[in-house]
Amino acid sequence: MDIVDGQLHANQIGPNWRDSDLDSTVDATIVAMDAVGVNAAVIDEFTGLDEEFHMLPGGRHSNGAWRPERPFSQLAVSRYPHRFVWLSRVDHKDPDLEEVVAGLRKQPGCAGIRVHSGFDGNVWRDLDFEAGGYSRLFAACQDARVPVFIMVTPHSETLERYLLEFPDLVFVIDHIGIAWPDLDVAPTERYARLDKIRRLSEYGNLHLKWSHVERLAHDPYPYPDLIPHFRKVVDSYGAERILWASDHTQAVKAGLSPHPAPYSHSLHYLLDCGAFSSSEKEWMLGRAVRKVLDWSV
Repeated sequence: MDIVDGQLHANQIGPNWRDSDLDSTVDATIVAMDAVGVNAAVIDEFTGLDEEFHMLPGGRHSNGAWRPERPFSQLAVSRYPHRFVWLSRVDHKDPDLEEVVAGLRKQPGCAGIRVHSGFDGNVWRDLDFEAGGYSRLFAACQDARVPVFIMVTPHSETLERYLLEFPDLVFVIDHIGIAWPDLDVAPTERYARLDKIRRLSEYGNLHLKWSHVERLAHDPYPYPDLIPHFRKVVDSYGAERILWASDHTQAVKAGLSPHPAPYSHSLHYLLDCGAFSSSEKEWMLGRAVRKVLDWSV
């Protein structure tokens, strides 16, 4: 099976990644992927946040716009062009926005953008977002056929105006689009959070990044209590609109989840699950992200 990780902060792999050279971290990423049987991955390069919550690395352009830098992503793609693609960031107020978006696909391995702003990366905290201030960005993405991954947790309803306005633009809601429950939250309340996300499945241009079940599930790996609720989500969207992702460097962190998940757990709870057909697993674990990103094998 062609297994593609829909999100990996690959530049953070390894215990000393901040002090390691980029080549060594690329090597460590390949070792980690090979160890669990992941063929390819979508890199979301991230070293931290600046004072305005821009994801680093990056900086101010001469026109005042914030522009990303992706040295690790570019190196990884140059060394392993068949195993990696990467996501960029675009300042929705960039004076040269249309030119910037049109140029993304000309960069080797750049397959789309990821959108978030404000505290915790939740775009709905940006007053411009609910006021329609991101329409220019999304229009440029629709024209250039650049898929949009977007953080709208936990207010996924704020995306509806854009789903209607840009029916030909592929949107992917990041990380299931729900707020992660506290440890003492009952299972019933945990899984009720998926109801809002299931209702959005009526929009055919919307896809769902399925990740961080270790934060949502009440029971430990392989998360048996979660599976019936996941089944309902897949029934709503269809497996062809579900993109599996490990977000491995975050999923494994103690303190972020009641069940910190090694890379193998993030994959095998689904790969080994009897609730889904082989065809559904093929879509969720690889085919869907390749289709969304127009990324051929």
